Amino acid sequence: MSEKIRLASIGLGRWAKVLGRSVLRSDEIELVNCFTRSAEKRSAFQAEFGVARSAATLEELLADDEVEGVIITTPNDTHRDIITACLEAGKGVYTEKPISTTLEDAAAITEAVTRTGGVFAVGHSARRLSGSRVMKEWIESGRTGGVSMLEANFSNERGLELTPDTWRWYADKAPGGPFSQLGVHHADNLQYLAGPVKAVTAHTRKVFTKAEVPDTVMAILEFESGALGYLGAGWASPGIYTINVQGTKANLRYDLDFTHWDESHEADEYSSLVSQEFGQIERSPVELPPTDMFREQLEEFGHAIRGEATIEVGAEEAVRALAVVHAGLRSAERDGAKVEIAEVVDAAGAGAAIA
Repeated sequence: MSEKIRLASIGLGRWAKVLGRSVLRSDEIELVNCFTRSAEKRSAFQAEFGVARSAATLEELLADDEVEGVIITTPNDTHRDIITACLEAGKGVYTEKPISTTLEDAAAITEAVTRTGGVFAVGHSARRLSGSRVMKEWIESGRTGGVSMLEANFSNERGLELTPDTWRWYADKAPGGPFSQLGVHHADNLQYLAGPVKAVTAHTRKVFTKAEVPDTVMAILEFESGALGYLGAGWASPGIYTINVQGTKANLRYDLDFTHWDESHEADEYSSLVSQEFGQIERSPVELPPTDMFREQLEEFGHAIRGEATIEVGAEEAVRALAVVHAGLRSAERDGAKVEIAEVVDAAGAGAAIA
């Protein structure tokens, strides 16, 4: 085996540590550098993950010739400038989802990816969960028959914990609250399963949170295939992660115990997928082969840098997911009127990203 692919972390908060643990589980990638503005956080991250060195500035990290690619876990509204700088420095870029806060920034990022020809991946890793992979196999093989409806919910308690000193409190940094932070996962998952979304109808409510953002979102998705979907996202309940698929031959119901989300190598052990066919009273368990979504996506990213793999979720897929969020938010502003994906994408100049 060739030497490990050398990566660096930018932003060293909680999620950087989740991904750092996934790197430690890999025999193919390693962290060789890291950057955040706090020297104390840099030292702590180095010690925890065995990172040889750290950089005091982004420019210093990008000047490190040993770094082949970067893992970005900074707040969403900082993605555009950091991603562009990294691509222009010749580094491969993996950014945590969503690709950005706005579709305008997403369009600029897409332009930078095209202009530089750099490797670019977005952390919509949930489609790699075993449940998602198996549901996709059932749909593509025809075991479900034609799919008419999909339902998905991703919720947790984050809105009950927000304070003004956290960036997710603010509408311009986390638009739609759980919609852009949790629901965007399912915006990708459902399009992975059923194809592109054409239009969105949505309502948002601020029921319990004191923050600027809502804590409850319900959206109806119209797919180009003609199927309909429900996407729910909340920040005022214990963790929920579900996907249901309704087919002309069989239904599938997937449930993941959210408390095991961060340790992706264990998540499948705390998940269930069941099927139900016509005339079947009891649902049948469906086997879920083990996966490790975070490690697998980072390894794919690393191998793509070396020309040995193809990125599954890049700019196009990430823009499509973000467009569902923004179409939903515009619909909510219009009291639930339907909004076409094309409207929000074209208004932001992001049409080329999904052409």
